[in-house]
Amino acid sequence: MKRIFLYLICAALCLTSCKTTKDILYRGSMFGTMQGAWNFLGDDGRTYRFTNIESSDFMPKEGRLVAMFDVYEKVNGSDNSYLAEILDYSVPLSKDPVTCSTKEEEAALGDDPIRMDDGNWSGEYLNMLCTVMLEEESNAVHEINLQIVPGATPDTLHVVLRHNAGEATAGEEGTGQFIQFPFYASFPLADKIAEGKTTTLEIKWFWDSQWSGICTPITK
Repeated sequence: MKRIFLYLICAALCLTSCKTTKDILYRGSMFGTMQGAWNFLGDDGRTYRFTNIESSDFMPKEGRLVAMFDVYEKVNGSDNSYLAEILDYSVPLSKDPVTCSTKEEEAALGDDPIRMDDGNWSGEYLNMLCTVMLEEESNAVHEINLQIVPGATPDTLHVVLRHNAGEATAGEEGTGQFIQFPFYASFPLADKIAEGKTTTLEIKWFWDSQWSGICTPITK
């Protein structure tokens, strides 16, 4: 599956254009998980300590993160720990996938438009860049889920991106004008993928009045 860091790359180029250039080992851009203040466990299996953050309140201390950073040196005596400076980050939507047992539960997930623009499998998460339609000035609460659909074949995992646009409070319905809103999402699938074998992941979503989807092989 394709990588999904176009937005971070553009932002980082803007940030670094005004900085003094210095030697780096490499530039990283990836999903990962924060493990305390400043410490980022990338989906590449390496730990990065961000040294250019003055306060631990600057960014999340736990949970999933999409980060772009410059790596400057390896920590002495370590195998996979590095010192780095963060350039930009985004907190993705991250929640457990759901499995419906009734038609009512499935209907509650909604069938409002949502689109997967890009994605990858890393760190035992399905990571995606998605888009939904938002009504300007509406206070409706949107709900995004990844639905697991039990399939007939054990070597295929069927999932569906679901979007419930909710309802605005009376008198605050919005302007009637809609915009496309991009966001990152990261769903844990470790317990859904068999160990040591290749599984076909089928992802479906509803956009522009029709269902679309892709299939890709993943290995745990």
